[in-house]
Amino acid sequence: LVGSEMCIRDRMSTIVAVEGFKLKGKHGVFDYEREKEQPFVVSIWVLLKEPAKQDEIETSVEYAFLQRTTHDVITRGESVHMMETLCDRIIDIVSGHLNVAAVKIRMEKPQAPMPHNSGLAVVERTWPEGRTF
Repeated sequence: LVGSEMCIRDRMSTIVAVEGFKLKGKHGVFDYEREKEQPFVVSIWVLLKEPAKQDEIETSVEYAFLQRTTHDVITRGESVHMMETLCDRIIDIVSGHLNVAAVKIRMEKPQAPMPHNSGLAVVERTWPEGRTF
């Protein structure tokens, strides 16, 4: 049975994620958006190159790494105009992890200025391009 479990495990993909992370940042097209903090909600998923081994965190990607990277880019990083730029900056860092094969980010800006009172501004980016999760 152990041998068959190893074969099954070797054929599985592992996705590690942080979903619905709420934080505030100063980003947007309009000057006032870059002057006052606004809420952002970020979900980030990473596909591991290799499944985690022997219950050792070092062989995976830590949730804290994903959350800390997202936090640093949005709350501490330079203000930018577009959520696409924020996603790219997060992907640039996360994709450099030794065990990351692919990244998907969904970023929401609940209070984005829009002409009507309904709707949610959302950007999703994946790396490498065209990768599906």
